[in-house]
Amino acid sequence: MRTSIRDFNIVLWISLILCVLLLLGNPLPPAAVVLVALIILLNLTILCWLFFLRLDIRKMLNFCQAVRVGNYDQKPIALSRNDEITDLNKEIAAMKEYLQAMHDAKSQMIQNISHNLKTPLSVIMLSCEMLLDGDVEAAQVQPYYRQIYQVSEKMLKEIERLLELNRINHLITLNEPCTQETAMKELIENRIEVFAPLIEKHGLQIEPALYPVKFKGKPEHWETVVDNLLENAIRYAETTIKIRCYPQSLAIYNDGIRLPSAMLRKIFDPYVKGEQGKSGLGLAMVQSIANLYDYQVFAENKTQGMEFKILAKEKER
Repeated sequence: MRTSIRDFNIVLWISLILCVLLLLGNPLPPAAVVLVALIILLNLTILCWLFFLRLDIRKMLNFCQAVRVGNYDQKPIALSRNDEITDLNKEIAAMKEYLQAMHDAKSQMIQNISHNLKTPLSVIMLSCEMLLDGDVEAAQVQPYYRQIYQVSEKMLKEIERLLELNRINHLITLNEPCTQETAMKELIENRIEVFAPLIEKHGLQIEPALYPVKFKGKPEHWETVVDNLLENAIRYAETTIKIRCYPQSLAIYNDGIRLPSAMLRKIFDPYVKGEQGKSGLGLAMVQSIANLYDYQVFAENKTQGMEFKILAKEKER
């Protein structure tokens, strides 16, 4: 485009010079003089328009170059025009806001991951240090080995969950259509059976109301959703868990704690700190999987306890 504008400028300047030379040369009829004057005026108008166009494009280019190197403090460019260039400028500003949000989320994620891995690594290093220094008697080393193994296993599972979350978010960006469906009634019944010992251990009652419906998406992904929501419900319920699965909707309720409104708004962010402790990646995975298959998920307080709902997004008409 730079070459095209420059070439067009050269043509306009040449035609302008020729018109001026024509006026300064042999006398012309009045009609010809008017015509040449109009051509000169038109050329000057177009040259001014091209000058300001290049000026605005240069501003937008500088803005994009600053954003590309991570300078997200740039203020949106104000253009005194109302055309496609303005529309393009608005899209660039929106893209900058999106990139900044992604950058901030990534930075927060890295900070949270570093903090969450630091504690178990410290435990492993301390145990290894005691073993290497000979501070532990031979008969007592087994618990230290067991602790190192258990903490390492926990870290490995957390890393695997992070990788899975990253894969799901990558699939969201690809925006590829999914033709697979999952029979939710059978899946939920299976997961309730798997969690039955844990539910019984906590002395909880579970009340399912399941319709034979199908959700769009892979069974392993919906299994992850149900598992994470069930684990959360078991962790906080006092006596009862209710599961409702209807066409295009899933709700899991527990009669435990209620959360402040501020916490509800960020409960699906990874490693969120709240009054009841710190969440991990489970609810973040729930939200990502729901988004992947065009569902929306939200949490809301009830009179007693809270409920997580997954609803199919309304299709645009």
